[in-house]
Amino acid sequence: MGKIILLITAGLFLAGCNSVPVYQDPETVSYSIEGEYNNAEDAQEAVQVIQNNLNFAQEEDMEGYLSTLVSSAREETEEELAPFFETYDLEHTILSVEILEQEEKRMLVKTEQQAVMVNSIDGAEQYRDHIAEANHTLIKEDGEWKIEETIMTDTLFLD
Repeated sequence: MGKIILLITAGLFLAGCNSVPVYQDPETVSYSIEGEYNNAEDAQEAVQVIQNNLNFAQEEDMEGYLSTLVSSAREETEEELAPFFETYDLEHTILSVEILEQEEKRMLVKTEQQAVMVNSIDGAEQYRDHIAEANHTLIKEDGEWKIEETIMTDTLFLD
């Protein structure tokens, strides 16, 4: 009897460990804004800024990308990002969204994001496709939501 329980427990444990991340086709992904928030319009606007940021990154539209960031972060970000845009073409997909904190002029938004390399220049280091948790801090700057900081955590590689 003890062996059966041990085998069942081991089987359940191993089945739980088999949660390897799988590529999500952007055409089939949909999400809703989860979490507790008191201003749905602000929440939607902030999430749209994050979506725009990823769209601009995918299109390698530097000006558009920088427009989603707080003004104090633009110059340094442009210097860091320009070589990356020249090297890689990526596909970005938001898989899920949760509002963690919402204040009048500050919001913390957690997203699960997928990044997949579509193309790269010859000789570039291999980019590792992944799904990661991104914790975005947004603030209101001149009445518009802007990304102040993004911290990536819990990265799971797709390869």
